[in-house]
Order: sequence, then structure tokens, then C-alpha cells
Amino acid sequence: MMLQGRISRRDVLRAALISGAALAVPGRALAELCQETPHQEEGPFYLNAYDRTRPMPHNNDLTVATGATGLPEGQIIDVTGRVTDEECRPVKGAMVEVWQANARGRYRHVADPNPAPLDPNFLGFGETITDENGMYSFKTIKPGAYPVGGGWVRPPHVHFKVHGGMFHMMFTQMYFAGEEHNRNDFLLNEIAKDERKRLIIEPSRRPGSYTANLYVFNIALQPFRPRT
Repeated sequence: MMLQGRISRRDVLRAALISGAALAVPGRALAELCQETPHQEEGPFYLNAYDRTRPMPHNNDLTVATGATGLPEGQIIDVTGRVTDEECRPVKGAMVEVWQANARGRYRHVADPNPAPLDPNFLGFGETITDENGMYSFKTIKPGAYPVGGGWVRPPHVHFKVHGGMFHMMFTQMYFAGEEHNRNDFLLNEIAKDERKRLIIEPSRRPGSYTANLYVFNIALQPFRPRT
């Protein structure tokens, strides 16, 4: 049996710095790297403050649920990244929230009509605060695709909500490279092709890990500007 690697702070920092190596590139390349991340719909399954199924705040491990009897179904992954402004400066103290379907494509939200079963060992929602380097991290599972209707199948994705400080609130979604339903997804394909690439993430193997995948998803926020 292969061992499941665990992410460390050093792994997170190394991955984020490698993925953001172009931060040192001046001029046009820098501007393109840190332009605002493409927005996506919030969707109907965000767990708001009035939802009794919402977990305890500031929990960035979605694989640990109250009353769990084991690990959640599916491939355990780590998602990490750096939140910056448009000049690639880290945004400290930003709230990063994520929510997603389980491995069978079912959200924990009470309004989800998907007949797929819930996973009692999967939390489905998490939140954390960026550190002094603008970094965040989550432990979760790779979500499943799910039917929406009319022949449309949403590919696996993780919803993000990022807010804090003097920045516009960001709703976006992270997609997984190589998924067959990416090319036909209405929400993903309404974004320009060049911008779309910023939301579709390849896995990064961390040193010493045999089975775990690390996905690095950096997010750039747009600051509020005074009216002129």
C-alpha cells in the first residue's frame, strides 16, 4: 500500500514561489500575471451564515467532518496558492472560502437536487486567512462532475470566495486539467481562451509524496479605486 503524503508549510511555500516565479519578471509579463483573476458565478450552493449545515469557521481541512468514521471517498488533494494585488504584492489577512461537491458530485447544501449520496466523512466547505506572504492552503478531495440538466455536465471544480481589505470581493472557480467536460462547460467557456487557462490547473507532485497531488491556484484581486 502506498503512503499518503502530507503537506507541510515548506511544501506550500516552495510550490507557491515556484508557480509564481514570474513575479520577478518586470513589465508586461508582470502585468499579465497579476491582472485580476477571472470572475465566475457564485453558484447556488454556497453555505451562508444562516445555513445550519455550515461547519465551524477557519477550518481548512475538508477531510475532517464532525462524526466522521473514516476518510472521505475520493482522491485526497492539497490546494494552495498566493493572494496578491495587481502589482503582485501579497494580500495579508484576506478571507479565502472554498466549497465543492464530494467525489460523487453532491454538495452538502440542503438545496442540492443531485440524487447522489452525501459523504458523511467530507465537510464540503472550508475557510482560512492568508498569512503575511498572502498564502493560503486547504486539504480536500478532488470533486466529482455532476449533471445540471439539458445534457450539461459540470466538470470537477472548486468554488472560491476571497475578500478583505480594500479589495473587490472575488468569486471564481478552480478547474482540473484533463477533464473531459471542461471543453463543453458553459461557465468556463464564457471566459476568453487565454484567461481560461488561469483557472485550469495542472497537479504538482511534491517531493517525497507517492499518491498526493498538490494544486497551486494563485488569485489576484482588484483594489477599490476612488471615483474621479
